[in-house]
Amino acid sequence: MKPNAIGIIESQLNAEKEPPETFSVQDEASANWVLRKVVETRSYANRVKAWAEGELKRAASEEAFFLHMYGRQLEDWTRSQIGNRRRKSLRLPAGTLGFRIAPVSLQVLNEQKLIAWCQTTLPKALKIETHILKQRVKEHIVSTGECPDGAEVVAGGERFYMR
Repeated sequence: MKPNAIGIIESQLNAEKEPPETFSVQDEASANWVLRKVVETRSYANRVKAWAEGELKRAASEEAFFLHMYGRQLEDWTRSQIGNRRRKSLRLPAGTLGFRIAPVSLQVLNEQKLIAWCQTTLPKALKIETHILKQRVKEHIVSTGECPDGAEVVAGGERFYMR
């Protein structure tokens, strides 16, 4: 493709994306043009999101394959290269290989049993969270007319949308 042709194509693409400087919504056709652009943009975003999710799954699968096939070999090779040196890592062009001392951790095997144990033996290890169920509060306001302290009824009304 000639350099001149690329410029023509780019200007045509930009013309589709950007309205002229004097553009304004004045009639059904111009309103429809803006709405179509908004809907197309949302659709494009959804396609990009779906594509990205697929790529993330593919990349995770590929990583799992390489770790399964070569992870142990890579670990053994790294250990042999580091040996008894003071360094715990090895830099390569694609990244860094190394070893870290992992701290002691706790793995919860049965959450319900552990909660029961904490309730009787170590209650300070439990965190109790309270959440407001707004729908239930709204139902109370509708049925009794009482608006509780700390809440306010906000009027509904017309809201602009585009689909």
